[in-house]
Amino acid sequence: MSSPNHPPQPNPVLTAYESFVNDTPLVTRYILTSLFSSYILSFFVDPGMAVANIPYFTVQKFELYRPILCNLVCEGILSLIFAYLSFIDIGKRMEYSLGSTAFSFLLLTLGGLANLCFLILCYFLYFLSGNSMELMRAASGIWTILLALIAVECTQAPVGTKRRLFVVEVPVLYYPVALLTLFLLLSGFRVHLVLSTGIGYLYGFGYLNGLKPAQSTFTRWEDGCLINFTQRQGWVVGHAATGASAWLPVSQNGVADGGGSWTPSSFFQGQPSNSRSTAAQSGGTVASPPAGGWATASPGNVSKPSFPGGGQALGTSVTNQGSNTEGTAEARRALREAAERRAEADRERDRND
Repeated sequence: MSSPNHPPQPNPVLTAYESFVNDTPLVTRYILTSLFSSYILSFFVDPGMAVANIPYFTVQKFELYRPILCNLVCEGILSLIFAYLSFIDIGKRMEYSLGSTAFSFLLLTLGGLANLCFLILCYFLYFLSGNSMELMRAASGIWTILLALIAVECTQAPVGTKRRLFVVEVPVLYYPVALLTLFLLLSGFRVHLVLSTGIGYLYGFGYLNGLKPAQSTFTRWEDGCLINFTQRQGWVVGHAATGASAWLPVSQNGVADGGGSWTPSSFFQGQPSNSRSTAAQSGGTVASPPAGGWATASPGNVSKPSFPGGGQALGTSVTNQGSNTEGTAEARRALREAAERRAEADRERDRND
């Protein structure tokens, strides 16, 4: 019982939620909140049947919301836990790197293409076999877009890196395939996950560059139809995005120093293949909006995000033995070259527009 002279203890649940709101950019926060709400709703109704991408309902009943909302369905507590562990870090870094508008468009593109290909395949099998049950296949869950995001990220990773899946180190380019194989072994064959992984590879290798709008288009959207969102806490406007710096460790003075090994998310840990160990990330907090909100920020006033290194790769032990200088320099050089190529591509699209 607390003394009347002392204030009551803060609610730990409320404190944790406020920390989540302050540390997580808007789009990532909305997606994780939607997954949690879907899980709570599953105790009363079946959200999967209501919004899952089922060809019969999507096409013949003209329920066109299904290919979008199906990606926000949570199928159980384990799915919720693993989705949070996997998406929270990659979502933060990608949203800070690209900006909220570009990140949202990326999610819609990957999820939309995967579900469109799923519909086409189901109808192809239906016309081929005449079995109407092919139209009752269902695609749902956050992993439809998460596997595609991981594939996009892996195609942009520095050459020669590896990632650890439990106790097995996998070359970075084949990591999404290894993760997909694990899922298929545990949950059975799901064609929409195969399609989403393939879409991620195509997007990452540049075969879908024609679908990428110019940065000027995102700016017009933020000044127009999305202007209300730009005033909300956690929204990262295009000019405040940190680019490749979002993937580098940040020193205590807020400057990206690249002093640790390349670690793109908490679900898996990356390291150069010629590195002898994995360096732990330095402490810090993610970027918070400046006074007046993200819309008033300028690139020089936005603090660069850093991500605490207290976590560890799933199924692995924590080590802190330093990093390999040559591998770090190679990772930084590859990130810088990727950022330059992206900027050149944006300028070329602006000239074509």
